Amino acid sequence: MKNAEHPEIASQTFGDPAHPAVLLIMGAMASMLWWPEAFCRKLAGEGRFVIRYDNRDTGRSTKYAPGEPPYTFDDMVDDAVRVLDDQGIRKAHVVGMSMGGMIAQLVALKYPSRVTSLTVISSSPLGIDTSHFSWNRTTTGPAAFSARPITSCSRAAKIGAARTGRGGCTR
Repeated sequence: MKNAEHPEIASQTFGDPAHPAVLLIMGAMASMLWWPEAFCRKLAGEGRFVIRYDNRDTGRSTKYAPGEPPYTFDDMVDDAVRVLDDQGIRKAHVVGMSMGGMIAQLVALKYPSRVTSLTVISSSPLGIDTSHFSWNRTTTGPAAFSARPITSCSRAAKIGAARTGRGGCTR
């Protein structure tokens, strides 16, 4: 049965479920197919159990009428963990791209015991305004631009603690 609280979330797996799991979370308006099948099969061939899925309102997952969707970003975080639960996976390497990177960060904050590692691609740090970053031309070639790095672990920890009500950065 599907409804706003428990929508149908389409997923696809590659590899042996006994291998370490990798959960691939794609960004807004991009189906799981944006994680190329050849890439998923390559990871599976290297000894990983790969899971890719469609977020709500994307691909083959539950769609809602345009306007105000009956779910929140936090619901999408819970969807990611439900995908793991549906596969019987206790812990996974979590990889997110774009908005999927934001979902992945929240999964790591809300469900730290479920995350083996976190990889964020083409995304922004949660809760940090990156509009003030200065992009300076420093050299030529691949390292032609550099951003001022976020150096405060305590700021990231405060953001995480505010969202989850626990913890802080431990280094």
